Amino acid sequence: MTSSDSALSPPSHQALVVRALLRTSVQERKEILEDVEYNIFAFPAGLVTCDYLSDSGTSAMTDVQWAALIRGDESYGRNWGYYCLLDTFRDIFERGGNRLYAFHTILAGTTTNEFYRSKLLKPYKDSFVNGGPHQLESPNFFIVPQGRCAEFLLFSTVKEVMSESPPAENESVPSVVISNGFFDTTGANAAAVGFVLETFTQPGLTDPFPEHLFDRQNLFKGNMDIAAAELYLDEHPGQVALILLTITNNWAAGQPVSMANIRAAAELARRKSIPLFFDACRFAENAWFIHAFEAEYSNKSIPEIVQEMFSYADGFTISLKKDGLANMGGVLCFRDEALFTRRYKGIGLRLKERQILFYGNDSYGGMSGRDLMTAVAGLYEVTKESYLRNRIGQVRSFAQKLRANGIPILSPPGGHAVYLEMNEFFYGCDRQPGDFASVGFTLELLKEYGIRAAEAGPFGWQWDKQTPENRGKIPNLVRFAVPRHVFSDEHINYTVAAIKQLYNRRHTIPNVEITRGRDMRLRHFSCGMRPIAVAQRVTGSYLDEAKRQMLHLSSAVGLDATKRNDLVDVLELTMSDWGQALVPERINTSRWVSHVSNDHSPFEYSVVLDQKTGEAELRFLIEAQLSDREGDGNFLSQLQEKALQLTGKIADKYNTAISLDRFNLIRDLFMPANPEGKFSAWHSYAAGKNGPEWKVYFNPCVVPGRDKALAATRTAFERLGMADMWQLVEKTLTPGESVIYFSLDLSSDVGHARVKVYISHHSATASAIAQKHVALCPHADAYEIQRFCETMAGGSLGPYEGKLLLSCFAFTTRAPGQSEGTVHFPVDAYAADDEEVGQRVERYMAAVDAAPLYRQRYGRVISAVQRRSLDQRPCIHSWVSLKQKAGGRQSNTFYLSPVLFAAPSLDLSPINPITNGANGATINVYVYGADGNGYFGAVTSIGGFRYL
Repeated sequence: MTSSDSALSPPSHQALVVRALLRTSVQERKEILEDVEYNIFAFPAGLVTCDYLSDSGTSAMTDVQWAALIRGDESYGRNWGYYCLLDTFRDIFERGGNRLYAFHTILAGTTTNEFYRSKLLKPYKDSFVNGGPHQLESPNFFIVPQGRCAEFLLFSTVKEVMSESPPAENESVPSVVISNGFFDTTGANAAAVGFVLETFTQPGLTDPFPEHLFDRQNLFKGNMDIAAAELYLDEHPGQVALILLTITNNWAAGQPVSMANIRAAAELARRKSIPLFFDACRFAENAWFIHAFEAEYSNKSIPEIVQEMFSYADGFTISLKKDGLANMGGVLCFRDEALFTRRYKGIGLRLKERQILFYGNDSYGGMSGRDLMTAVAGLYEVTKESYLRNRIGQVRSFAQKLRANGIPILSPPGGHAVYLEMNEFFYGCDRQPGDFASVGFTLELLKEYGIRAAEAGPFGWQWDKQTPENRGKIPNLVRFAVPRHVFSDEHINYTVAAIKQLYNRRHTIPNVEITRGRDMRLRHFSCGMRPIAVAQRVTGSYLDEAKRQMLHLSSAVGLDATKRNDLVDVLELTMSDWGQALVPERINTSRWVSHVSNDHSPFEYSVVLDQKTGEAELRFLIEAQLSDREGDGNFLSQLQEKALQLTGKIADKYNTAISLDRFNLIRDLFMPANPEGKFSAWHSYAAGKNGPEWKVYFNPCVVPGRDKALAATRTAFERLGMADMWQLVEKTLTPGESVIYFSLDLSSDVGHARVKVYISHHSATASAIAQKHVALCPHADAYEIQRFCETMAGGSLGPYEGKLLLSCFAFTTRAPGQSEGTVHFPVDAYAADDEEVGQRVERYMAAVDAAPLYRQRYGRVISAVQRRSLDQRPCIHSWVSLKQKAGGRQSNTFYLSPVLFAAPSLDLSPINPITNGANGATINVYVYGADGNGYFGAVTSIGGFRYL
């Protein structure tokens, strides 16, 4: 067996019974959602394909549990399931590896009178489960129908006992419960009887966590913030009645709590003389995390770890519907003769009275004998390491598949559920907490795909009714609670694919408003709602929209506040006289139609990402426009004058960093009296590491004709004292290549200021382009260039007959004869949509082993500017480039359109397909127009697949 074989985890079970699912249509589910007031809890479960609403009571039972169920005893008084449950709790929570397994005798039907006397009726005292006469005299174990009933018993009875014992003079009534996190019913039960809730969760819950460490490290994000809790206790002496530790922390995305933190919480409780209780619903999953990620427990068994965990607690509540694998049941128990019972004298008998009054005889507490037996068997099942490895592994696999598809999740995944991180999910969409957009996501997921999940964020935690301080503590999550033993990989894969499709069109997901029951407790179970459509078109000005997107982009690439503010200032400078105009729904062809971006917006964004480090640079390119009062804007000469004015403004504002000396040397070559072509001059700004960087892009074709463009370029290099550098490029030009752009850095540092020339390649192959770069650039790598082109083209090495590829060659006077080369691929013309582009970028990132930060920033950058589904055109992506530098350093730049205008109605018609003789890949190029508004471009089909 190899080392890799030994790391494999074998299956933990087989499925022997299946249940068929009812197939429903989108329209049918839509109508039912309307019928139930858009409350997902009211949607019929029989019409759901994958139900992640809860893992409580939804597990598939094991064959041992079914065998135990048949042995259920429905006697009213002291059924044998009662005795089994009592002794099972001693086995699981107190005996560690020294279990007695008394229930095996009951299960086998081999009981005797002596067995009852010596095993089931044996006196026990001073533990969680008194036995024999002590359970009658000092009851401390209470069976209830489910976990929330145990919570109600605990909080209501404690409050009642407290109210009957007025505090002494100068003492305060303990009215506060503190916790690492209250789940909804827990908090509601405590608050309903008058307790004030204070949450102290370890900071950093939503901080990123690297996927490659999922199975190696855990930060135990469910921990209590001990320092903050102690500070609160010091500032509020005598006011805290109870410390509650939730394990795992369901409020904090099912994150585990470390043994060290449990121990510290117990020590704090002991020093402050405050009882420590557990909400122990998922105790076994928490024990597995301790076993896996706390070094000192790696050689401890799960039963031994559980024993130590509970040795620190005064009592606990538990829902047997989670880590009991039962469909019903709950328990409240506490240590006899411990701090809790000393503080609240006689509380055991008071609890028993209330248990019988509300739920039934104490030997069944509202549970059937069958459920008692299944819970007994289930408690042993969930503490098996093989079960826990499979259980935690399925949740982790679900999370990894989501991450692989670019879906933001809270990391690392917890034990019972995967949580989508919805602030990141809606990044760039400008959703506010009170929009309840995450509820809108759950409605769309249910309507479109029959998948039910639960919002665990602003709506569920009642953000709209909280203080500003508490609002800041509320996470914005959607929970996918995975039922135990129920779902296969097919269910998980279907769910991942559905979430991915919604993520790609997240801008269309509706907000939600509450129509009924806003002020109800636990309103998410019962209130009425309705979806509110979100406006898709831009309603503000050019400047407003540029600022909005630029701020999102700044955050996406990690710029500090100073650089963000600088970018906003630059936008105001470059758009001061025309940016206040409202963005029209359609391109106005009566005015100048800009070619800066592929959607004809007058500006374009670009983001440079270093492949190995993920280091980023944010830039934008802009064409100065005429304001509405300055004429119809249809004459290039007017735009040329506006470009000159903007150049002057830039020089005035950045006078120490900018020099126009070189600009003035060549200005007449590219700015003639009667310019022609698609543009006169564009300006580019980059938020560089060493300060602002400005450059101007000239149009060598401003006087028509390839030869004239070459001549203008040649003369420009001569005037700049760089004639020999241009000669290196010109002698490699083929008849099918032309000069398209001439770029000039406006830096006052002339030695480092670059001159760049852009060459277009007609019908070129990736190999031919690579050879040109190798001939001109000392750091060029032909293989990497061909791999880049092939991946961006969807598998073709050319010749590329659609939109022309470009090569950029950059020169400086400081390094004469040396050029840095960049290949620009017009990816929008060779892919159907942004979704396909994204898939190619993902493949490329994998091929070059791009840094995790590169991957993260790329995804956030696309989210920052996206406003419609990624499978719609026009594309956000217009170009992707590859730049090669000394030492094998490579970076990619993504050129992104703002997509300001409504998507055109496309009329696609194919031209002749082109087959690359080298590898046989077929490229079908499609030409389309847009309602006479002057928008045109191409969509391609690779390998015989047509994308419409």
